[in-house]
Amino acid sequence: MGGYQPHYLTTRQQPARGQIHGFRMALWYEHLGMLDDAFQNPQSVECVQKVNKIADKYWDLYSSDSLDRDLPGHLLRYPIAVTNEGVVTELPGMEFFPDTRARVLGAKTDYLPPILTT
Repeated sequence: MGGYQPHYLTTRQQPARGQIHGFRMALWYEHLGMLDDAFQNPQSVECVQKVNKIADKYWDLYSSDSLDRDLPGHLLRYPIAVTNEGVVTELPGMEFFPDTRARVLGAKTDYLPPILTT
């Protein structure tokens, strides 16, 4: 999704701060349960690293043996790893999502036609 507000354009002195910016910040807060100065520049390596760190933390909380409170946010790392050869695997010990029998890597089904699942 893209958005354009001609009266709120980025200049050399100041980034755009219109309603689209406000909406983006609201989405950060909704999904991560927090705001951070790094979110002002979502294209930055700092922002990407910050979001990945938070998503890893939330996954660790979610997948722990004792989840005794609600998660602070709901953007979690997907429990996979990608090898140097490009092979996708589940994280060690994570064949299934916690408290389910749903496979992290999914499974083929004979019940649904491929057009619905690929």
